Amino acid sequence: MFSKFSEEAQKSLLLAREEMIKLRHPYIGSEHLLLAILSNKNLPITKMLSKYNINYENFYNEIIKIMGKGTKVSSWFLYTPLLKRIIENATFDSKERKEKEVTIEQLFLSLLEEGEGVAIRLLVGMNINIDALYDDFSNKYIVKKSKKEKKLIINDFAVNFNKRVVVGEIDPVSGRDEEVNRVIEILSRRTKNNPLLIGEAGVGKTAIVEELSRRIVNGDVPKFLQNKKILSVSIASLVSGTKYRGEFEERINKIIKEVEEDGNIILFIDEVHTIVGAGGAEGAIDASNILKPSLARGKIKIIGATTNEEYHEYIERDKALDRRFQKINVLEPDVEKTKKMLMNLKPLYESFHNVVIPEEVIDYIIELSNRYIQNMRNPDKSIDIMDEVCVKASLESKNKDDKTLELNNKVKKIIQEKNKAVQEQDFEEASRLKDEQYKLENELSNMIVKKSVKKPLPVITKKQVAKIIELKTKIPIYEVNNDTKALLKKLNKNLKEKILGQDEIINSICAYTRKIYFGFKKDKPYSFLFVGPTGVGKTLFVKEYATSLYGSDNFIRIDMSEYKEEYSISKLLGSAPGYVGYRDNNTVMEKIRNHPNCVILLDEIEKASPAVIKVFLQALDEGVVHDAVGRSISFKNAIIFMTSNLGCNNSSIGFMDDNSLNQSLKDFLSVEFLNRIDKVFTFKKLDEVVVKKIINKKLNMLKKQYYDKDINVVFSKKIVDNILAKSNYLEYGARKIDKIIEEEVENYIMEEIICGNSSISVREFSGE
Repeated sequence: MFSKFSEEAQKSLLLAREEMIKLRHPYIGSEHLLLAILSNKNLPITKMLSKYNINYENFYNEIIKIMGKGTKVSSWFLYTPLLKRIIENATFDSKERKEKEVTIEQLFLSLLEEGEGVAIRLLVGMNINIDALYDDFSNKYIVKKSKKEKKLIINDFAVNFNKRVVVGEIDPVSGRDEEVNRVIEILSRRTKNNPLLIGEAGVGKTAIVEELSRRIVNGDVPKFLQNKKILSVSIASLVSGTKYRGEFEERINKIIKEVEEDGNIILFIDEVHTIVGAGGAEGAIDASNILKPSLARGKIKIIGATTNEEYHEYIERDKALDRRFQKINVLEPDVEKTKKMLMNLKPLYESFHNVVIPEEVIDYIIELSNRYIQNMRNPDKSIDIMDEVCVKASLESKNKDDKTLELNNKVKKIIQEKNKAVQEQDFEEASRLKDEQYKLENELSNMIVKKSVKKPLPVITKKQVAKIIELKTKIPIYEVNNDTKALLKKLNKNLKEKILGQDEIINSICAYTRKIYFGFKKDKPYSFLFVGPTGVGKTLFVKEYATSLYGSDNFIRIDMSEYKEEYSISKLLGSAPGYVGYRDNNTVMEKIRNHPNCVILLDEIEKASPAVIKVFLQALDEGVVHDAVGRSISFKNAIIFMTSNLGCNNSSIGFMDDNSLNQSLKDFLSVEFLNRIDKVFTFKKLDEVVVKKIINKKLNMLKKQYYDKDINVVFSKKIVDNILAKSNYLEYGARKIDKIIEEEVENYIMEEIICGNSSISVREFSGE
């Protein structure tokens, strides 16, 4: 960890740990580092400090006096956040000066520059003038830093990306050379030299700026960018604490002045649209208007990042602000680039989680994330999946190895029980517990020996990836294996049990489903139109299909009779800007956006207005629809079913020839729309045999329902014929069967139950 530190610096950091143990403190802080430095009396720095009456004995006594000793030695060696900063700043200072190693003098100077912490407070308590000590020390041992650099206000509100690169906090970036080079070109301009990165969340806008920081630190940039530093500023932190009017403007102006005077600072503002209106309450000037003059003069350089939606809403409207920036569109990387990025990050995640990630698993992660996660963007979504699956595998491996702790606790418990038995003079029980103790101790010893043998690291599998995707999307993921084949066979069987008389359509839909599951997907949704008379099972078919494959949460039914009028398109896409309901997320498109892997039913499609039909034409054609806010809603992983009674209501027998049916469809739906539907299925009118099967099935279900409540119901043979006669199935199909059973059968059963009968015979009734 400290390989780039000098021998004295490494020794001091190790001695700081010893001082922490000696004082029995729970952490390693700046006071322990200073004690470690003072413990070596031969160092030039120690001799200089002795002039200020700062030596090991005096400083140690001051610690005992103010802080005292702890009660027990900690088993953890944790640095305080302040000591971490001291080490990071010393490392960065050494890198800036192009020195080979971090010296002990740089560590001490970094401690003084922090100006706070336990060590500084103790020195102040010893009546030491910190400023005088800093000046004296920096003059003798280090080229003195300018006061301006030391006390910049902006450092309180910004994160130094260059420092983060030096201490290794920024992951390597690949596949974004074109965008990074474009940022460098814009920064090189004489005017309008402020790049604006525009792209969807997760495509890697911030990573581009981090890569530029890496190039600056490594010197791999044009001469004018060398020695520049990128500071990431949070607008929220700038606004925070400015209670009174004028405070925010004063803070921003001071920061602008500091940046202009320094000349080597490039500001990075993520979510740059937040400068519009920031700090502008009660008539005060907002951040964007304060920054405009400096941006126009080219006195400061700002790299901004925002999304397409927020750019259009906030920045594009303000023409004066918009023209100060040069836009760079950051697109989602394709599969090849995403793989390159993940392969570049793979060693870091393998090292962090102690796992092995095979290359084929990387391919599988990208494939599944592209297929099932549509509301996020690559590389972010693929990196998320890789991280989560590594965590899962690592924890599973650790859980298997943590049985030693469980056994150790058992041994302790048995020892306590044994001692208690001895005290109670129950020597027989004590002897038994002693034998059990020896047995567990031997088992524990063997386990420790086995653990000492180095085991191979856990290897990430495709199955683990699929499980993580399932957890995130709530969609079952099936590999192409016997389980998938069994699922599809089961689907076919289930549909045929519940949808009677439509076997050909079921077989055909299941064939399409096999294509989808075995990876033969288009870049747009599969779509089917079900045409047929009422009561033949069109809507029921889609419900059963969706529930079998995706579950009820991923079934979205849209009643197209609610979209008859032209203005009803706002129910679908949301209201336009300026109208009531704008930005209301309770729309159909929002449901599809949140459940991109779904089955969509457009019930009675012929009742929708032409404007609404055009929206779904776009979904069928491109696989994407944009709502009123401009967000993209993906339909690529959806399966769209449409139902219609077109041309069937006027047919006396329920069938139509193909020409008549096609003409009826063209009268209501455009040829363009029909051509984008994968297949049109015509449902048969139910005949007497099928309707009787449906009636028998429903009566058996009813019989079982009462049987579970200890009521025996028997139906006479004529009851099926009675229901059939009254159902008018030639006109309504199976539509009226449930209502007839409720009115004629269930009501009779309930009357018998009220009379106290638990064995009920339902006789025939009038079929009129």
